[in-house]
Amino acid sequence: MAPAIWQLVEGAGRLGAVTHKDADGDTLGSALALAQALEPLGKTIAVVSSPPVPAGWWFLPGIERVNRDPLPSGVPLFVFDAGDPDRAGDYADAVRRAPAVVNVDHHITNSRFGTINVVSTAAASTGELLYDLFKAWKIAVPPAAAGCLYATILSDTGGFRHDNTSERALRAAAELVALGADPVTIARGLFKSRPASTLRMQGKILESLHFECQDRLVWGAITQAELAASGATTDQADSAIDQLNTVRDQELAILFKEVGPRLTKVSIRSRDQVDAAELAAMFGGGGHRRASGIELALPLEEVQARVLAAARAKIAECAPPS
Repeated sequence: MAPAIWQLVEGAGRLGAVTHKDADGDTLGSALALAQALEPLGKTIAVVSSPPVPAGWWFLPGIERVNRDPLPSGVPLFVFDAGDPDRAGDYADAVRRAPAVVNVDHHITNSRFGTINVVSTAAASTGELLYDLFKAWKIAVPPAAAGCLYATILSDTGGFRHDNTSERALRAAAELVALGADPVTIARGLFKSRPASTLRMQGKILESLHFECQDRLVWGAITQAELAASGATTDQADSAIDQLNTVRDQELAILFKEVGPRLTKVSIRSRDQVDAAELAAMFGGGGHRRASGIELALPLEEVQARVLAAARAKIAECAPPS
């Protein structure tokens, strides 16, 4: 697979690197790393992301170039961390029209929409798969690219705390530090540089948490009014799910985010017995066994009722805690 992709790269003077909408560190870091590694070889690469690009990723090397150059038509595209073309948001049609698409992803729900599909659920991050390609191609990985790839692993493993933290991921992270990634700056940017509005918003979520099924289901919600009162934006709410996923013996943590009167996003985290991706798929969402998401064009209250009913049913099927 790596030789076929390299043949595609060699034959193209210009390429596109496309992130998924509501971009996170894995998709942004991968797209930037591709550009930073291939441009010294004479390639011109546009890095694009469906706006707005979340401000919380300011520390990624090269972040200022995202959406700086328009995506050219008729060029091969790399699409990172997206389960299907629609996840590219504003660039979904461009993905569908592209002469060739390299689909790089680690989600079990990926639809294999690419001309070439580099999809492995064994990888902790999409950036880990891209790093494997760089090594297979035997190309240099500049320090900026190493930093972006390190950030993909650090963010998607939750700072090496999630269940996807593998020996492979840890070895890749160590190699990327040796190549010039700055782990201090990246960790500080990811975990220690949040605006005060993020903490105010998280406080609103935590003070109204719900505990059900003997604390095996923990869920919370944030409305647009609460976001406005805290001075936060919807993308800042994403990190709050990790606070919910800290209760002993719980099986599910769910966070509902009101984006608009008829648009709700849901983040799901699971532990041992419930498959988060399976739960999300019941509502058209997807992701990983331990982390998944849903986006529904329905009011917050209606989404809460539907998803919580399914979550309670999933927990009812679980064995009791030991």
